Amino acid sequence: MHRVMTWVIFSVVPLASLFSCNPAVDTPTNEIQAPIELKINSNSMGDYIPEDFIGLSFETGSVRNNNAGMRGRFFSPENRQSLSIFKQLGIKNLRIGGGSVDANQVAPTLEDIDSLFAFANVSNIKVIYSFRLLNGDINENVTIAKYIWDHYKSYVQCFAIGNEPDWDSYHKTDPEITDYPSFLAKWKKFANAIIAVIPEAKFMGPHTGSNYPVPGAKNTFYNGKSWTVNFSVDLKSFGIVDFIAQHNYVGQDAVGNTPQVMIDNMLSRTWVNTYYPTLFNSNLKPVLDNGYQYRLAESNSYSSGVEGGSNSFATALFSLDYLHWWAEHKCAGVNFHNKQWVLNAPIVMDASNNLQVNPVGYGIKAFGLGGHGYVLPITLTNPNNVNLTAYAVRDNNNIFVTIINKEHSMKAGDIDVKIDLLGTMAQAEKISLISPDGSVTSKSATLGGSLILNDREWQGNWAPIVLDSEGKCKITITPGTAIVVKAKLK
Repeated sequence: MHRVMTWVIFSVVPLASLFSCNPAVDTPTNEIQAPIELKINSNSMGDYIPEDFIGLSFETGSVRNNNAGMRGRFFSPENRQSLSIFKQLGIKNLRIGGGSVDANQVAPTLEDIDSLFAFANVSNIKVIYSFRLLNGDINENVTIAKYIWDHYKSYVQCFAIGNEPDWDSYHKTDPEITDYPSFLAKWKKFANAIIAVIPEAKFMGPHTGSNYPVPGAKNTFYNGKSWTVNFSVDLKSFGIVDFIAQHNYVGQDAVGNTPQVMIDNMLSRTWVNTYYPTLFNSNLKPVLDNGYQYRLAESNSYSSGVEGGSNSFATALFSLDYLHWWAEHKCAGVNFHNKQWVLNAPIVMDASNNLQVNPVGYGIKAFGLGGHGYVLPITLTNPNNVNLTAYAVRDNNNIFVTIINKEHSMKAGDIDVKIDLLGTMAQAEKISLISPDGSVTSKSATLGGSLILNDREWQGNWAPIVLDSEGKCKITITPGTAIVVKAKLK
């Protein structure tokens, strides 16, 4: 079911910041702030957020035994830490691919694949499984596809072929791929070979690497359109593509940025008000217009990593905001990339070979608390132009309101927020996403006062909210934090 965007966040953005790749820290708020008011029509339900919206993306190499310093297999029903973290983060979709699917390396064995899908069974996830395209062996792909389909088709969402074909690697090392038309021809050849033995198989593609025209991105357009849009047009009559896949690293490569610049960018108005709409309008709205669903199948704030920026608490606020923004723009799901062991990966391995959750994972978990159901229209009145976003979702008789305060200067003060469900609220409670030391530069996070650990259930607590005489609630939110409010309707 297609979903329709039903509400708008109103804010004023300085013209100079709209085109800055490295926006400055937002102007500090005044000490005395007028309250922000949120009005939500709980009966005007918009688009439904898919159950498998929250996903992770992993390299094909991560499926192999003892990969990247891992003892045993990450994806194994015997790996209690990875299973526990997947469950706690609410991961329902797993994309296997990344650059390693096309790199010169040893492919996963059948035993590796068996372990992957045994993990999928226990963790109740659907898998997007990628095959090699760059200098790929078509017969090897068909053999693996048939094995997966014969044994595990109930856990397969769809297949994929190749990774980021619009990057120069394809134009340099594979004589069959020199441009978009030759890529498309080879992609169809490989897909047809799989369809010949698995007529029911469906695919996701093209897993485009460039998010141009987002500032800083490389222009890989063909005939004035992104490869993403071209693919959705050219495959429309082919009948085997269920989803169009776009990759998106909003700030491009992290290398060369300071931690503070990264933090300021992730929490800037520019990303949410300019960069996200730029990508949507250029590359993804045309996909919807062509009758497809789309998925951000590999995504994060930046690619690669910088200590203190990629693993800062700011990533938690970014991921929470990012998931909600795309959920209300018809996205079928977001898969945060979890390359072993890049600093901005949601799940990382520590020096003792134990798996831990990075701050970005706390934002994903917070979305899981308040991001299931139908998007609701929301009107935000923000008299002092505070750098704050808010989202509302209805799940049965509950309304979830997520409020993200991205002010983070030393002079920023607490903000009062009034929530009005038009007189229909019976009771309410809240849960907070904060850094323990109160700074967005921190490399730790808590949600509901609790850590997300690798060996036990998350113990976060909801705190009651006292409603006023009119059935409205008022909360105070500190700078550099987020709150999820759960309101029960009368």
